Amino acid sequence: MVRSPFMTTLAALATLAVLTVGTSLPADAATKKKKSRKKPAPIPEVPRPHDPFEVSFPSSDGVRLVATWKPSPAGSSAPAVLLLHAFSRERREVAELADELAARGFSTLALDLRGHGESVWKGGARIGLSPSLQTSPNGFPRDVEAACAWLRPRASRLGVLGLSLSGNLAALATATGWADAAVAVSPNADRFEFLAGTRPRSPQGLLVLASEKDPGRAGSARALNALGRPPKSISLYPGAAHALALLQGEPTAKALVFDWLDARLAPIAPPPSPVATIPVPETGPTPATAPTPGGESP
Repeated sequence: MVRSPFMTTLAALATLAVLTVGTSLPADAATKKKKSRKKPAPIPEVPRPHDPFEVSFPSSDGVRLVATWKPSPAGSSAPAVLLLHAFSRERREVAELADELAARGFSTLALDLRGHGESVWKGGARIGLSPSLQTSPNGFPRDVEAACAWLRPRASRLGVLGLSLSGNLAALATATGWADAAVAVSPNADRFEFLAGTRPRSPQGLLVLASEKDPGRAGSARALNALGRPPKSISLYPGAAHALALLQGEPTAKALVFDWLDARLAPIAPPPSPVATIPVPETGPTPATAPTPGGESP
């Protein structure tokens, strides 16, 4: 069959259109692919009230740790307590405890653990909160070690009070010698071994508290207490109150914590200096009075 010039031209135009569409598809797909690789928007920072007692210092791996430091009027001769919040909380959670300890003569340092509160920067990168930190020996333990090292020259003796997961960190601080005494409230002892890593695991000077009906925590308290060396103590309470709620709901529990810290951390008084005494000269017998004229004594 012989095609007319018109039919030949029409067929050529159709072929060109197909080729044009075919070659344009990859370009459109590449454009869409580039758009999908757009970087996510940065996480906005949550506005926080000004903290006039804020301090910061680095961890050994470069995390900028932020804390609230309230020194005692007695200065470095006073004992200090490092306060550690529960996982997914922040240092403002323990503000009331800090005030109560201050009234008893303690200095306090309330710390934001890495990934919490304002401790979210490492170098120029923002770090997030990962569940893996609950069992990492290279995360929270480094924060506690850095905080204890910062406190040492500023206090006569040092204690750590930790809530929930941080109860394990408080126990670790005494096992390693970073602190002189500790209180663990509602700890999860199953994570203690992982957080310790290759560090010593036998706490000393540890008080453990938990509620009987708080799932798994009474058993954890017993397990952590069993690892400890004297002086040590354990106290269990009815109900299911957890961590800070236990201290708030059980006045006897809070009193026990304060008494424990008082007994373990009271400043060690130096021996009394010898008092110089001035010898009193001995006095001899009183000389007889000479008689007055007339033979009478005055």
